[in-house]
Amino acid sequence: MKKSTLLLFILIMVPAAPASAEFSGTFELGPSGCEAMGLCKLTYDLKFKDAKGIEWQANAKDETDGATIPNWAQPFIGKPFDESYIKAAVIHDHYCNRHVRPWRQTHRSFYDALVELNVGTKKSKLMYYAVYLYGPKWVELIPGNACGANSNCINTFKTGGPVMQSRQAEYEKQGMLEDMREVEKLLEEQDASLEGLEKRAQNKRPNDFYYKHGDRVITNTGLAVE
Repeated sequence: MKKSTLLLFILIMVPAAPASAEFSGTFELGPSGCEAMGLCKLTYDLKFKDAKGIEWQANAKDETDGATIPNWAQPFIGKPFDESYIKAAVIHDHYCNRHVRPWRQTHRSFYDALVELNVGTKKSKLMYYAVYLYGPKWVELIPGNACGANSNCINTFKTGGPVMQSRQAEYEKQGMLEDMREVEKLLEEQDASLEGLEKRAQNKRPNDFYYKHGDRVITNTGLAVE
């Protein structure tokens, strides 16, 4: 067997290594002392490549108030501008405020960012569960034409662009702290997969509009009923 053929065979047989998540860019918040005021701006662009190789970016002059780490979360993970995970929060806040990518993908990238920052797997999973269940959600509504009168069938797209329908974060929802403590205990005792945490969240809201639908919803009314 020729060397070139053997090399090609080896390259085919060896599985590709998973993409490595990483941040790039100089991280700096301003003006000086802004953390105490609860509102800062990025001095430079901040980029993040998640575990699937997808790139995310928060731009220089973007404002951040640490909303991903609200008051309820501080007993579990720390204060909003803690250096150990603020970069993950900044990227997450940027995309939660600008619905450029689907909410599921946005929240999963937050988990990847926390892990990359060495927050710890269990704590990262706890925060992922929190944003998956109680964080903001959005879908793209695609306007469609009904097949006929008195029908819920839609068979063609209307002219005009899609619009976004969203729900704000519910971090102050009753029972959340108790739920978080239960999940924290679960992770300490037996761990859980991300998929398992997602299923737990969905079981708590079996009829939730955003869990029942994908990233896009076709509607002939211009608004989807949650």
